[in-house]
This record gives sequence, structure tokens and C-alpha cells, in this order.
Amino acid sequence: MPPVPRYESNFNGTITLDNSDSSPPERGDRSYIRPSSREALVDHLTGLRDRDETPDRIVAVGGFSSFEFPQLHLAEQGEDLSSSRREFPSPCLLVDVSGMNSITHIDKLSLTVTVEAGITYWDLANQLRAHGLAVANLSAYPEVTVGGGSGTGTHGSGFAVHGKNQADQFIALEIVDARGEVRRVVDPRLFTHLGVLGVVTAVTLRCIPMFFLKQACFEFADLDAFDSLRIGAFQQLAESADFYSTMIRIDLVDKQHHPLKCYIRTVAKDENDQEFQTSFLGADLVENVHGEEPQVFAGPYYDVLPDHTTASRKNVPAPGTYHQAEYFVDNRLASQAVHAFLSEADKDDSFITALPTGLKCRFVSSDDQWMSPTANVDGVELYMALQLSLYGSRSEIAAILKRIEDCFSDHGIPFSCHWGKLCYGGHGSVNSKLRDRAEIMNATRVEFDPDGAFLDSDSELAKLFGR
Repeated sequence: MPPVPRYESNFNGTITLDNSDSSPPERGDRSYIRPSSREALVDHLTGLRDRDETPDRIVAVGGFSSFEFPQLHLAEQGEDLSSSRREFPSPCLLVDVSGMNSITHIDKLSLTVTVEAGITYWDLANQLRAHGLAVANLSAYPEVTVGGGSGTGTHGSGFAVHGKNQADQFIALEIVDARGEVRRVVDPRLFTHLGVLGVVTAVTLRCIPMFFLKQACFEFADLDAFDSLRIGAFQQLAESADFYSTMIRIDLVDKQHHPLKCYIRTVAKDENDQEFQTSFLGADLVENVHGEEPQVFAGPYYDVLPDHTTASRKNVPAPGTYHQAEYFVDNRLASQAVHAFLSEADKDDSFITALPTGLKCRFVSSDDQWMSPTANVDGVELYMALQLSLYGSRSEIAAILKRIEDCFSDHGIPFSCHWGKLCYGGHGSVNSKLRDRAEIMNATRVEFDPDGAFLDSDSELAKLFGR
């Protein structure tokens, strides 16, 4: 199977790839393959094994949506971080699973679906609709792949008072190891796989009947409403069987009041359902303004869900200038975390420049997966996620993230970070609360990958594994 050149970088241009080589892969050379099936991948890897040419390192990629690859040490491209570009390590075999993007089986009786790991959540949702089905939990970034999203512990919106790790709806993973052997993973604690067990080729997950959503947005004049929303709003919403999810966006420009918007999603009768309550906790429903992005509307669930993030997707002026970071704190410390964040942001205008769409807050239920950044550790049942859509050079963003992490530490607020997104202190250090779990995960990794092909020994994850 000859390498097929496809990508030059990840989706926002922060990580460069060199996959233009069209010659057959040789041991020690960087190479790129895009198998069309599990069998094609197995044939390729077993062929390399039989020739004693198993690559020193293998990296699986799908939608190239990641800002970080936790199992890799990414080399800076030059010393000037203003370029915001880094490179994949060499040598490695890059396995692009985006060509494996089909639904392979639907069981309407058991409400399960098996998909190839390279299918995006967008394609999965659209294809399931034809069968009258849906997934309960969908990423707000539906371009991510089903296999890759679970690799970083991605959470989404879901039928609960709070979201949860998307892999919580998984039943099984199919993985191909470095030697071309096929393995099946059914222990849900391993579903946040971080790309270190092998190439995920298929996923079986639960599904539900197709549904529609409607989004209502309510605007509050100042930050005083935050605790009412964080506590009282969820108690009130939980009483409704139609409630789906919510998100809070806090304005950074008005430093005196920090007005905020609360986005509430509920199940709609159909895509034409325009029945919205006119107020919520004393705040009025936002009216859509002609020419601006709608904030109140209904539609298929996969059309509604991305809405509260699309405002963050401005036209990026140059590759490498758009970034994402996300921190998780115990919800019991959510108010302290938000006030600490804003006290730091109010010191100058650099946060306004880097975060033009403000601070997004969501609430995520904990889970039992070994390497999930929202794992149920130290009795934390609910996390607040501070989601940051950042604009600027890598050095400018690093300065912002350092200030955020320092202010949390100064205020005694423990925090973790999202795998696959940026942080300043290094994922291994920031997610150090997972060290005991990492020891268990690493033992499984060694069993699956005794040659260490899927873990860069210089990576942040290797540091957490104690490698």
C-alpha cells in the first residue's frame, strides 16, 4: 500500500506534517498511509513485521483536529514561537484512519451502532438519521472522529443535567497493534485511550431514537447571576424531561459587570418548533438580530449543538493563530475559579485580545475512565469546564495560559487540562492527579504495545507514565 499524501498540517496549521514522500516506506523513514479498511492496515503492518521493518513509532490520526498529541513530543519549528508551528517527530509511520469512515453495522433492536473509527460525528449523525437514530452525546465540534475524540477524553453535550466523556457511550473498541494483531477492548476504563494502545479501527456505541433540539439564549446584566445559574438553574432544569444541556458565556470586555449569556438546549417537537419561554431566572430571551449569528433556533440535534461555539470560529487571519485550551475544576470551586480568572483578565486588555468571544463555562459529570481529565478522583462528581478559544501567536497564548494556571495555583484551586488542547505547565504535570491511574493504564499499554511504538519517551504522557 503506497503512502498517499494528503495533509500538510493539522486543521489550524499549528502542527506541520511531512507526508509528501511517495516512495515505499523504509525503516527509519517518515511515512504516511491511509488504509481504506482494517484488513488493509493489518496487511501493511504484518508485511512490515515479516520484513523486520516494524516502525519505531506509529501515530494514528483522523480529523487532524488536535492542538496537541499527548503521546508525542512535538519539536518546535525554529526558536521563534511567534510562528506557532511545530513538527511531528521523525522517524514515524503516520496512519491516517480518515479513509475508514463507514458505519458497518446497526442493530435497531439493541440500539447499537458499529462504525469505523475514522468516521466523523457529523457523518455519523447524518447517516443515523436515515435510520431514525441518533447518538445521545455529540461533540460541539462534529468534525472530530469517533475514535479520535475518545482518545483525548473529549466530552460533549448529552441527555443529562451535565455533559459527560463521549466515550461513556462506547461499548467496545477494536484496535490493531504495531505488529498487525487485532485486539478488542471492552473495559470502559480504557476508552480514553490517548493513542497509546494501538490504532483504533472500529467503535461500537449505544444510540437512541432520532431527536430535534431547540436552543434558547438568555442574557444577564452582570456576573452576579453566575451562582444562580450554576446552582439554581440546574435544579430547575433537571425537573424538565425535555432538558438537554446548557452553557454559559462570560463577556470579558465589560470589566465592571462581566455580563453573561446562558444557552439552554431542550428537546424540540420538530425542526420548526419555535415555542420558547420568554424569560429565565429573570433574564429575557435574546432576540435574533438580522445579519448576526442566530442564538435562538431549532433543528436536528447535530445542527443545534455546534452553535454556541461557532461564534468562536472567526476567519483566522493566518495559520497557527487559532488555539484552544480547556481547564477543569471541581464544581464546588467553580465560583472561586471564575472570579480568579476574571481578576487576572481584568488587569489589562491582553485577555480581551486573545479571547474575543469571552470565557465559556460548561459542566461535566465525572467518569470512571483511567485517563479521563474529568475522572472521579478525590470525590469530585461534577466539574466546571473553562473553555478557551484563543487567538494569537503561540508565545502570546503561552503567556495567557501561564497567567491562568498561576492564578489558579495562587488561589489554591486544583485543576486539570484537556488532552489534545493546550496548557502551559505541561499535560503530565497539570494532570498529575491521574498518576495512580496512569500506572494502571501504562501496564495495559505495555501489554498491548511491548515495543513502545505508540508512545514517545519524551512526551508529556510518558512523563506521567513514569517512563
